[in-house]
Amino acid sequence: MGLGALLKKILGAGDSGQGEKAESLGEPIEYKGYEIFLQPRSLGGQFGVGGLIRKTVDGEVREHVFIRADQAPSRDLCNEITLQKARNAIDTLGDSLFPKS
Repeated sequence: MGLGALLKKILGAGDSGQGEKAESLGEPIEYKGYEIFLQPRSLGGQFGVGGLIRKTVDGEVREHVFIRADQAPSRDLCNEITLQKARNAIDTLGDSLFPKS
């Protein structure tokens, strides 16, 4: 099992339960045909940067989970940093964010 698959399994980003999972992720932020889901995590008074990038490619929903070492003192600031990191990843890597099946 690769690191990406392990992170997806740990964070609940697998293929099953798409509808239920989408509800728990909150509202996506649309960016250049991708959906960005913000997933800040509580780290002892700080918030850790992380999220999920999703796109439908050739009729298949593809997902990329990312977790960064960055921390912020508030959830709002963490969300801003996460959105910036996700947009940068999309701009830099595009569809190569998603491994070939």
